[in-house]
Amino acid sequence: MSVVSIVKCGDYEQKRIDRAVKESLSLIGGLDRVVKAGQKVLLKVNMLNADPPEKAVTTHPALLRSVIRAVKEVKGEVIVGEAPGIAYKDIEKAWHVTGLKKAAKEEGAKVINFHKVERIDNSQNKQVPVLHLAGEVLGSDVVISLPKLKTHNFTLFTGAIKNLYGCIPGFHKKELHRLVPRPEDFARLMIDIFAVIKPDLAIMDGVVGMEGDGPAAGPPRKIGVVLASQDLVALDAVASHIIGYAPFDIDITRVAAERGLGEGKLEKIEIKGAPLSEAKIEGYQLASSINTLLNKVPGFVLFAFRHLAPWVLKIKPVIDKDRCTKCEECIGHCPTEAMKMGKDCPIIDNKRCIKCFCCQEFCLERAVGIKYNWLAKRFQI
Repeated sequence: MSVVSIVKCGDYEQKRIDRAVKESLSLIGGLDRVVKAGQKVLLKVNMLNADPPEKAVTTHPALLRSVIRAVKEVKGEVIVGEAPGIAYKDIEKAWHVTGLKKAAKEEGAKVINFHKVERIDNSQNKQVPVLHLAGEVLGSDVVISLPKLKTHNFTLFTGAIKNLYGCIPGFHKKELHRLVPRPEDFARLMIDIFAVIKPDLAIMDGVVGMEGDGPAAGPPRKIGVVLASQDLVALDAVASHIIGYAPFDIDITRVAAERGLGEGKLEKIEIKGAPLSEAKIEGYQLASSINTLLNKVPGFVLFAFRHLAPWVLKIKPVIDKDRCTKCEECIGHCPTEAMKMGKDCPIIDNKRCIKCFCCQEFCLERAVGIKYNWLAKRFQI
């Protein structure tokens, strides 16, 4: 039976986080079950962009410190890595602003930007027959995912498995959003990536998560937990349930479970530490469920919805020109080139927009919002 630990942790005071991480690992059998002396251990943080820790966009540096300490206790060689979708010139800024590089360096861990690309055959997936994954990840002895517990306007929830999207170096991520615009197809792609990387462990930062318009534009929300498991599917199932989802509402969890890569049914997951009933949050503002609805619509009907009758069910990004600084980051990250600069702010071609919300993810000014028509609002969770 898959085991997930839940440890209560009220804030990011370092000693408190250290205790929570240590207890979470002890409850699932100890880190020495996963890491052996001398092994190269890759800690995959969630560093979406250059947001400070209090925004709840990225893995908190206090949790990273704790995990580095835990790995060093069992004599592992620690490497902290990421390949965010932001432009290369902004990656160093992100390492600095998030506090992640400072935490890693002070704990004696090496920090790397993934740049070695390995081509992996993925011919069973006709939409994405080749994966481009970080050689630094594939060459590690142990991979540990350190996700932030957040909502996500495209995948509804982002956790331990979705965090692996950052194992794709450079701008291949942008192309993949174009190739798999439907959430369910994107979920299958994520599970292809998950199956190749085969992470050994995940430790989730759920002390303060994000609700609403995640993964970058939503407000922080205190949850007060640290979770750990060697089964990333089980961990994501438990974490999504804590904030109010049924685990299989999340396509990534459902597809992973269907492919036998982990346990997604709560009744078959052993919870250690705090009871799930105590960890569950009431009134958590979830992401839109419209993408869940669209997954159930046949492709040709979906095409008609998006191109012939957009007034029937409409959800779209909108630009707040008062917040916009005309940096054009949203334009550069749009996978379908549906955006161009106008007089006061970017203009969106809604016929080309695939509703991936990359524009919203990478806008540090929070100038990209979401607009729903009356019918779309009825399908929101």
